[in-house]
Amino acid sequence: MKIEPLAGALGAEIRGVDLTRLTDGGWQDVVEAFLRYSVLVVRDQALEPEDIMDIGARFGEPCPYPFVTGIDGFPFIFEVVKEESDTVNFGGNWHSDTTYMPKPPLGTLLYALETPSHGGDTLFVSTARAYDALSDGMKSILRGLVGVNSAGLKHGGGRQQLHKTISSMRLHDIETGSQYEAEHPVVRTHPETGRKALYVSRSHTIRFRDMSEEESRPLVEFLQAHQTRPEFTCRVRWSPGTLTVWDNRCTQHNAINDYHGQRRRMRRLTVGPQTPQ
Repeated sequence: MKIEPLAGALGAEIRGVDLTRLTDGGWQDVVEAFLRYSVLVVRDQALEPEDIMDIGARFGEPCPYPFVTGIDGFPFIFEVVKEESDTVNFGGNWHSDTTYMPKPPLGTLLYALETPSHGGDTLFVSTARAYDALSDGMKSILRGLVGVNSAGLKHGGGRQQLHKTISSMRLHDIETGSQYEAEHPVVRTHPETGRKALYVSRSHTIRFRDMSEEESRPLVEFLQAHQTRPEFTCRVRWSPGTLTVWDNRCTQHNAINDYHGQRRRMRRLTVGPQTPQ
């Protein structure tokens, strides 16, 4: 097994491994790398749905997703598809997965089945590095702030408006997005590494507790711009058979929508529901 960093802030690629045959000792190395790099990329994997479930179980129990129907026989795995005729993609904004749930997932697994000849990369950012780079004064302001997170995608035009144009995904209940709401600390502490990280996004954080949306928006916008600075990011280029696993507790990601006219098909599983602290 060889581990090669992707960028200075986060991310690593693991080479020379078949995840379906990895020993317990090998998995210990993978989990340690996950905690160190936050984003792991493993290429040339031939994974069936049961393999994805087994790999996910190494990180935590599976989490349901409220707006997409799972594949047959595997309700926790769903396909992320953009057809040649689609212009809107799924996940094309900076976010951490399902922060509007009371117990958001520890991690996400995304496995590539079909990828465009070029484009369709995913950007990741270390929200821990971003927190570290804040001034002491800003850290003091954020201490104790609680974000109110919604699934409505209000500042992206609304979940129903965005997702009704995605033709091939098994979407459901998208009109109920604004009913999903949860409060979480704006700065959370990673339960395994002890590092602090920002936990706020333009996509999901609609305001802070005891503050109006108008009062909250400038700070949300500042933090979003700050934490997506280039020096905090890495970039993953996909090819069929690539599996990427990321830590939702200290990262955000953005699926780049730059491959119109080409098909992209992935399988996604989220695992490890945890209450942010």
